[in-house]
Amino acid sequence: MKDILNYKNYSYNNFSYLHGMTAYLAMFPPNIPNYLINNFSQIGDLILDPFSGRGTTPFEACRNGRIGIGNDLNPLAFCLTKSKINLPKISNILKRISLLKNLYYEQEEYYINSVNLIAEDIKMLYEETTTLPQLFFLKNTLNRHRKVDNFILAVLTGIMHGKHRKDGTSIYCSIDMPNTFSMSPNYIKKFIETHRLQKIKQNVFDLLADRVNKLFRIKNYDESRMNEYSKGYCFNKDAIECSNAILKKYGKNSIQLIVTSPPYLKNINYGKYNWIRLWLLNEDVKKVDTDVSIYHQAQKIRGIKDNLPFKQYAIYMQNLFNSWYDILKLGSYAFVVIGDVEKQNLANDTWNFIENNGGCKLKYIDIIADNIEEKCLKKVTRIWGKKSGKATKIDRILILKKEI
Repeated sequence: MKDILNYKNYSYNNFSYLHGMTAYLAMFPPNIPNYLINNFSQIGDLILDPFSGRGTTPFEACRNGRIGIGNDLNPLAFCLTKSKINLPKISNILKRISLLKNLYYEQEEYYINSVNLIAEDIKMLYEETTTLPQLFFLKNTLNRHRKVDNFILAVLTGIMHGKHRKDGTSIYCSIDMPNTFSMSPNYIKKFIETHRLQKIKQNVFDLLADRVNKLFRIKNYDESRMNEYSKGYCFNKDAIECSNAILKKYGKNSIQLIVTSPPYLKNINYGKYNWIRLWLLNEDVKKVDTDVSIYHQAQKIRGIKDNLPFKQYAIYMQNLFNSWYDILKLGSYAFVVIGDVEKQNLANDTWNFIENNGGCKLKYIDIIADNIEEKCLKKVTRIWGKKSGKATKIDRILILKKEI
């Protein structure tokens, strides 16, 4: 199994632009699922990621002719994954953007006058005669239940905020700021004042059209090809509940491969750090942070009577792994990427806990240490001018197998 580290032979830069639609905290590179999908499954197989984030694993599965199944409780992650496992035609996307643009100009005066209804935390980021009214219109008009609209929303989350070029132009809508995640409103306000940042007038419809055209460009690499693309599916549930949903939709022994990376032990506030994008999606930040927290989900499991983070995490993982037994095909694998936290070897500690507390229905195969290049984590402490802290340094790949 050590040869699974051969995924590093495939450069991130070779993969589809669609992977980079929106930056997302704790995302892993597409070369990991790509390698595992091509070596542990066949065309037409069902591939699952119960913590799909921005949809890396299910999209790679769909791109390689498999049925990619994603799942995530985070509404932003759900929007992103859903956009990639059921791609609209680019002609339909551009046609819809053009239609939206015309519709906006019919109502432009209303939306310009409505800017005062928007929270100051949002208003400080955007120019108020063109950019913000257009964003407000799209926020109120796009329907996430429609395939094309959901895709446009997903693309828009990726250009809501980001850096300006040296000449002052930008592919983003906001003031000059990082695009990976958002610091608190108060922090950004002080950042704006300190650096005397200026708002930039942007036509959001034109930015969207330009971005869509770039995302659909095909690179001259096998890792970018789309000729075998097949439609997938995405759930919006807790990961354990997702296993039950798969049983109902696809039946027992239906999943050929699981490739996933659960949330870190030290909880990442996905809502807090995506509050600008969640405004666009009309989602409540605090609710997202509560719902997405693995500890909140762990409280639903019988037998957890304390608030020790590791114990809650380990019991949740044990229940999750056991829930995979009925959905995995006999002889199939689950690859779980788990990051170390400070001095804790979380993958080993979690597995040792499981073995000493009733065991697991799946067979342990190996834990492989790996320094996964996590560009996002490296940026997080740097892009706001802060010193690097004790981020996750080593990722370990826990390998499980379903046997009789």
